[in-house]
Amino acid sequence: MNKARVEAFTDAIIAIVMTIMVLEIKIPEGATLWSLLRERAYFLAYLISFFRIAATWYNHHYLFANAQWISRKVFWLNIVWLFFMSLFPVATGWISADPFSRAAAYFYFLIFAVWGVTFYIMVAVLAKDNPRRATKIMLMLKPQRWLFELFSLVTGLIVIYWLPIASLLILGINIIFWILFPPKDSDQITDWRDNHES
Repeated sequence: MNKARVEAFTDAIIAIVMTIMVLEIKIPEGATLWSLLRERAYFLAYLISFFRIAATWYNHHYLFANAQWISRKVFWLNIVWLFFMSLFPVATGWISADPFSRAAAYFYFLIFAVWGVTFYIMVAVLAKDNPRRATKIMLMLKPQRWLFELFSLVTGLIVIYWLPIASLLILGINIIFWILFPPKDSDQITDWRDNHES
């Protein structure tokens, strides 16, 4: 599979999803600051969704830059990953409309959770398909990373039942972790060809 085409397609979908989310922000009705604050629930959910997508896109770039080739399995995992991302505007809109709704909170949280699990499966398959770069690719599956993700998932599934708005807090903390702890040297790579001797 042509890696460049998969990356270009992925970048386009990510840009569209982010654009849809920002277009969902309602123009404040009124000329006061309170008019803007009435939309604070959506702003918070939008902020979390936007930066989670941005942080994961950064790591997605790291993965694909280290991959020599993209198998059919990775292609379809990437499609599934994009599918769940395409639901973010719906999930973001629903939880912002009713932050204390258990159903909305679970939907929002589980969309992110399944999206994240799909990403990790894609990491493992990419490492298997690209043995020469497997060590670099598997940095995404360091124990402290996936254990933190697992802890967040289990905590969220339990806490949201009693406090639905906690889904935003848990995912917000999760995003900070992703931003602060990217793979080592992830900002210094270009493409596998530039590193194939390492």
